[in-house]
Amino acid sequence: MADRYGWLRPNDLERPHREEGRCRPKPRSVSLRRLALFVSAVLLLSVHLSEGQTPPPPGAASLWTGWQIGEVVIRTLAIRGDEVWIGTSNGLIRFNRKSESHQIYNTKSGLLSNVVVSIHFDPKGNAWIGTYGGGLSRFDGSAWEHFTPYGRGPKSYGPEWVQYNPKNGLGDLWVYDLLFEPNGTMWVATWKGASRFNGKSFVTYTIDDGLVDKWVYTIEREPSGVLWFGTEGGVNRFDGKTMKGWTHRDGLGADLSGAEATPSSEEAYPEGPAHHQQRQKENQEANPNYVISSAIDSHGIKWFGTWGGGLSRFDGKTFKNYTTADGLAGNIVNALEIDKQGVMWIGTNKGVSRFDGKRFKNFNTMNGLLGDYVYSIAIDPEGNKWFGTFGGVSRYSGS
Repeated sequence: MADRYGWLRPNDLERPHREEGRCRPKPRSVSLRRLALFVSAVLLLSVHLSEGQTPPPPGAASLWTGWQIGEVVIRTLAIRGDEVWIGTSNGLIRFNRKSESHQIYNTKSGLLSNVVVSIHFDPKGNAWIGTYGGGLSRFDGSAWEHFTPYGRGPKSYGPEWVQYNPKNGLGDLWVYDLLFEPNGTMWVATWKGASRFNGKSFVTYTIDDGLVDKWVYTIEREPSGVLWFGTEGGVNRFDGKTMKGWTHRDGLGADLSGAEATPSSEEAYPEGPAHHQQRQKENQEANPNYVISSAIDSHGIKWFGTWGGGLSRFDGKTFKNYTTADGLAGNIVNALEIDKQGVMWIGTNKGVSRFDGKRFKNFNTMNGLLGDYVYSIAIDPEGNKWFGTFGGVSRYSGS
């Protein structure tokens, strides 16, 4: 098949966010340099399959489309209508999956940090961007408003900037997840606790309030309103008054060797301030307490993805853990999404797993995935699955 794209400039991240490009994918994999997030062309990936890499079977290949972006980590994906919002380790991409146009946002066009780790949309359609070291940003399509532990307002820090009292600001500048309640309350997962926002100011819940660990990575909500927090030290249930916690001692996460869980170079973030450098805190080996993804299914079962301890199922009383020994692709579970049919899609350090409650079916680069280390998952209205890897995004149209 002839290539259906043009070689695109590698320095578009330096351009204003209003400039748009067209991204033309081809089945399996294509290089989209207009989405490239590094200045040097030598950092871009090749269009062609690497030497010695086995192409996917013909039937399977037709179900996959890949976009190579550059040497960046795709930490988060979010779908809004025809748009796929792609959060990378060097900027934010707003990609229209129908017209194939895109816009790029970075610190030169509004963000306080280029490392984007969470994207969520509120009921009014505003995009909320959680970053690594740059706090939380709200974007209404034309203007940015930033939220930090110290205040809120535009990046210019002019007269519109509102300063917070010490206990009324966002918990931390490191933001990993968000959740909007029906009443408009927003919860934010930070490295210093879970922050609740009432539209004006924040209240942050910490270890002093019952969290098992202050480093919060995920938030889920039951229809009853009960919240679940995934932290680096276990999980918490919060009914609005009382926190209850569970850890590996209670059954969370499997006991495994740490060799498989050692972080790869693909995962690296730029180092932040000294008190946020993770060399002494972040797990270099498997830690079944470290919850980095979560989901609640239609039966109310809670699912927790751990750092090297596999996938944990919790019915409110008992944990059941799934690992590679049970068919899971990898034991570091970075992302969990459940489709309309109730099938769970699991992003791991060794590919994607499809789990129907009984058995796992795994996908990797041999099947058509761009990269085996999968950081993020999103499902569009047509049921296509989007996977963020190191270097790009893959779309799978199968079931």
